[in-house]
Amino acid sequence: MNSAQTQAKSNEVDLEDQPRVHVGCGLCGSRRSRLVCSPEDVIAQQRFLEHFYRSRWSQQTAATATDRVSFTQDYATSIVACMDCGLLYRNPRPRAEAVTQAYETEDYDEAYLQAEFTAQQTWARGKADILARHLEKVGRRGRPRVLEIGSFVGGFLLEGQLRGWDMLGVDPGHDVASFCRRHRLPVFEGTLEEAQLPPASFDAVAIWNTFDQLPDPRKLLHQLLPLMRNGGLLVARVPNGACFEWGMSIRARLPKVFRRPLDIALACNNLLTFPYLYGYSAEQLEELTEPFGFRLLACYADQIVSSPPGHLRRWALWEEQVVKTLCRAFAVLWPDNRSLRFRSAPWLDCIFERACTDEERPAPQNLGLGVIPVYSPLVFKDTGLDCSVNR
Repeated sequence: MNSAQTQAKSNEVDLEDQPRVHVGCGLCGSRRSRLVCSPEDVIAQQRFLEHFYRSRWSQQTAATATDRVSFTQDYATSIVACMDCGLLYRNPRPRAEAVTQAYETEDYDEAYLQAEFTAQQTWARGKADILARHLEKVGRRGRPRVLEIGSFVGGFLLEGQLRGWDMLGVDPGHDVASFCRRHRLPVFEGTLEEAQLPPASFDAVAIWNTFDQLPDPRKLLHQLLPLMRNGGLLVARVPNGACFEWGMSIRARLPKVFRRPLDIALACNNLLTFPYLYGYSAEQLEELTEPFGFRLLACYADQIVSSPPGHLRRWALWEEQVVKTLCRAFAVLWPDNRSLRFRSAPWLDCIFERACTDEERPAPQNLGLGVIPVYSPLVFKDTGLDCSVNR
């Protein structure tokens, strides 16, 4: 490790070492919660994860461990669910400013970034397909302008560019922003507030793997609203808290010898130890965004991005494919459209439409309950295997 890498490592914030604070529900504010996973269970799951990847990954480097075993939110704490609205969250946890600083100072090596970039390209193609269909439905043709919050290595930015879209990413991480710039992908290094983007300039905003890590998601929604055009689309991809809670309830009733298949399924989808601040359902995201003038258009059951090519042993690659096939089958058999919890889906992609207003203007500073929702007429059909929600 050279001196620059040593300095970067010394600047990283380890949330395990940060003071913890008890918090209420980030959705309804309630202080009443029930235990879903104890700190001791989180530690046991972490040990299983370490063995899981050591035995399955053919390339044992620092790149294979980052974001697969050593998560940012990898400290041992309780995973709880709000007794009033059901939101899943970590409690206690480090202060919001420590969480933000941890993401800003994350250090990645080049091998990991390149591996993740390759893995993201196929995944991002499917996401761009979904967004393109909805852009057409709201009448956005030609060259839409798309903003990605938390652009990471830029796989989605590249796919958007290949479609002729005007793309811009925003990410506070220095290493990932530098990686994107080296690949000629447009990224602003910093926060959305620091970017000072012009109002009413984006047809869509995508937050694929960041929304669940925001200590205060309402602050971001407040900042996003004036940047979006009338009828613009918001895409939020989140780990499904209902799925993790369901898995833990099943796991608690199983003898230890029979828990392994469930742990493998959760590990293949980065849900084991639940390394996220929040676990939203589609219903909870709808409740969170509605005061800002957003309407839920569709929810798609999904899974984690596949492992980078060449990193898994052959038998482990087969195992991952079987697990993900079974997860897709469960999502079809138990879509749970009525409650929007989709408990059989590890991840959820939710698409919202911004309320139409009489004119394009920034949102007022005292947002309060948000703008008056006046939505453009849209007609949706059942989407079968995608488990789309029709509202």
